[in-house]
Amino acid sequence: MANSLISAQWVARKALVLMHSKSNFTGRTNRDFQSLLPGPINGVILGQQLSIRLPFQYVARTGPAMNAQNSVQRFATLNVNNQAGVDLNFTSVERAMLVNNFEEQFLEPAIAKVASVLEVATTAVVNSVPKFVGAYNTTETFNQLLANERYLTETLAPEGSKRTFHATPQASQYFVQDNKGLFNPESTISDQWLEGVISDKAAGYICFRNTKLPTHLIGAITGSTPVVNGAGQSNSGAGNAFVSTFTLNTNGWGSGTTTLNAGDIVSIAGVNDVDPESKISLGRLKQFVVTQTISDTAGAISVPLAPGIITGGAYQNVDSVPATGAAILVFGQSGTAALAAASGQLIKQSLGWYRDAVVFANPPMLDLSPLVKMTAAESFEGYNIRFAQQWDPSNDVLPARLDVIYGFVLAYPEMAVRLIAVPA
Repeated sequence: MANSLISAQWVARKALVLMHSKSNFTGRTNRDFQSLLPGPINGVILGQQLSIRLPFQYVARTGPAMNAQNSVQRFATLNVNNQAGVDLNFTSVERAMLVNNFEEQFLEPAIAKVASVLEVATTAVVNSVPKFVGAYNTTETFNQLLANERYLTETLAPEGSKRTFHATPQASQYFVQDNKGLFNPESTISDQWLEGVISDKAAGYICFRNTKLPTHLIGAITGSTPVVNGAGQSNSGAGNAFVSTFTLNTNGWGSGTTTLNAGDIVSIAGVNDVDPESKISLGRLKQFVVTQTISDTAGAISVPLAPGIITGGAYQNVDSVPATGAAILVFGQSGTAALAAASGQLIKQSLGWYRDAVVFANPPMLDLSPLVKMTAAESFEGYNIRFAQQWDPSNDVLPARLDVIYGFVLAYPEMAVRLIAVPA
């Protein structure tokens, strides 16, 4: 059982099984759209795009009088514009290894790197999620996990097995330590093939431990008492208009010393979140994420935020227009002293989310069999990988490459909630 069994097809299939098991974040995403990507019959070309249409929203009528309204649709664009892989050189002796040795010494470390690239890239969407629970200066608690699930429920995310919580190793430690009975996965869990399962049901989530979740550095906000600068800053939502981003004029930041980082979460005093259907206030401040890093000009910042501030119509997401002079909070902190304490702090981040929040695609690549003899492209559980190898006559080696193409998009930001904590 040596050389003859190590075929291109065997390498590709074994690589896919390994990548599949090591990808517990992408493995929980919505991957239903990759079959719709345009391309030739024998593969998808890098750079393809797909517009994902999100469901319409409407305002309900009461009474018999008809009130026809506009159908305004949201879109999310899935770009398959990333390629990753690992390149290897084999000597003829190494090529003749036993199958088990080949898998252990070559494939496992190589695929671990490929899976890591996919996980790191995709988990980066955490810094675009506009909601959080927890605090920058405390460690995780189980009550915060419950609050995380509450926020997700209040956005009307469907309940069931498609809710996932990805915990940092630190968060996993604190949760398991105090709730050993909950964090003990049963063998019946449908995702047991994924590495890192810590619970098949805790606070309404299937829970995983993930080492690739990004940290976040809070911006420089020392010496600041920020407020809204100007009345009427919102979108009325007339005609069911939807705006995904908004620029909020503010001042009162530390002059010449303030920088808000992309991924910072801000809220506005007196502006509360609302139920997506009834539009009744939820009694807690609406949270917005800063979409790009920006610094002050003489203490003033036009802050780019997502989602947009919408005060009416089908996509209404706040209960009131921001008042001029209303205080600005950063990660729940307001006032000069509290903001100074949070300034520049590094935070760890876990994520509770519903499957449709993140759309991921890893489509098949172009078939190389007409050009290369030792090649194979395989699919498994929505993942695709291509293996190709040739002989280098100049050096008597057999260079090989494993390749994947992929793309992802945070399609439903409202269907995800961060849990932040101080590193401990």
